[in-house]
Amino acid sequence: MTRKSDRLPQRRRITRLKVASSPPDGWGLMSRQDEDLLSLGGLTIDPGTLVRVLEPTAAASAVLCQRLMSGTYDKPFLVEDDKHRALCFTIDGSVQSEMRIDDPDALVNDYTRKMMGFLLFCPEPGRVLLIGLGGGSLAKFCNRHLPSTHVTAVEIDANVIALRSHFKIPPDGADLRVIHGDGARYVADLIDATEFPDVLLVDAYDRNGISPSIAEYEFLEHSRRILGDSGVFVMNLAAHESASTTQVERIRHVFGDPVIPVTVGWGGNMVVFAGPALRDRQRLAAAPANARRLQKTLDLDFRILPDLVRKHLQEAQQAPAHPDPVQ
Repeated sequence: MTRKSDRLPQRRRITRLKVASSPPDGWGLMSRQDEDLLSLGGLTIDPGTLVRVLEPTAAASAVLCQRLMSGTYDKPFLVEDDKHRALCFTIDGSVQSEMRIDDPDALVNDYTRKMMGFLLFCPEPGRVLLIGLGGGSLAKFCNRHLPSTHVTAVEIDANVIALRSHFKIPPDGADLRVIHGDGARYVADLIDATEFPDVLLVDAYDRNGISPSIAEYEFLEHSRRILGDSGVFVMNLAAHESASTTQVERIRHVFGDPVIPVTVGWGGNMVVFAGPALRDRQRLAAAPANARRLQKTLDLDFRILPDLVRKHLQEAQQAPAHPDPVQ
């Protein structure tokens, strides 16, 4: 199994996916076509694991397998068995998003559960804006468990959106909307809007890593301007430690303290929380109680974030506040 590029988000690795080191018998044969996807067998040692691609039935399956194995296939694809379905950009065992077949709305990846930590600071958001759809884990979870919340997801890759039905993402309606477009541009255009999101969730990665426009000061500044007084900014980072540290400092420069980064398991991800809601000491004081409630009602277990909030409150009582964000 090849090692994932350092530029890519280090999400959950599919331990059951064992890539064939050499083409086995039957390599490249099409096993079936299912719901407009071409399914390929022989790419993994496990015969029960299929790779499914957005290609017509007439496509040369052997050529597709060759491109997948060499890393030159440039569309997102699915890797699945009878229990899980994953969205991937490379076939090295790393995934962008993952879904349980028997519970499509469950949050499988650790970083997605961490990102739901915004509920500690904003328990009843009216509007959630998600930059990056992926397999729709966060969009589905919010749509199901936050009935009074409107969710908008902006995704730049039309091929990712084309896989929407395969991840059981509900159709657009009164409470959910998926937009094909550039997330950074969408946020910039919201500055002149009349309704702003209460929560901005940023999880915009592709096969090359985080979108450059998302990492820029300009995007962060626009994000700060569209969040109201109770707004929460959440960003998933997956990069070298030095690059993550640089991005955290950019977020701090724009949003001001507190900025609370939370590491995620073994994979190198970091979820960063910032925004006006975190400067409200009453909201911070209520965060531990909200965490306990969420554990009971939504089965979300926050073990690190409440302690980091308590630590910040203690330090804030002992030291002068850092400068407010740049206006």
